[in-house]
Amino acid sequence: MMTLFVSKSETSNRIRGCRGFSLLEVLLSIAILGGALVVIGQLVNIGYRSAIEARIRSDANILVDGKMAEVSAGIIELQSTSSSVIEENPDWMYSVDVQQSGQLGLLMVMVTVEQTPNSASNPISMSVVRLMPDPEYDPLDYIDEE
Repeated sequence: MMTLFVSKSETSNRIRGCRGFSLLEVLLSIAILGGALVVIGQLVNIGYRSAIEARIRSDANILVDGKMAEVSAGIIELQSTSSSVIEENPDWMYSVDVQQSGQLGLLMVMVTVEQTPNSASNPISMSVVRLMPDPEYDPLDYIDEE
């Protein structure tokens, strides 16, 4: 005859035997943790490089806007120049390209700033284009006299 009731001591022995983790479970969890740490490390590295590039692009934007403002104000002559070092930041160079635009009396001015080749392995460049009045344009020269 079988007994349907199990004694309390037999149940507690079974429970005690099932406590804890097996070696396989521990190794598997360590492998998962290690893989997750590698992925997280790569993501941190990508974020760090992106932050540096964003800072450099922000610096380039500020410098190119400043140089365009200097050209607009007449501090820098309205003529084409190439590869002049920026005094405030010697790791950057600027160039100015002045061309006739399709509009009479307007010049197309493009200012470009770029990192010097020795300051970065992959130099960043940024340009701004603006139409400006031609200082040599005289509208009276183009009026048809009858």
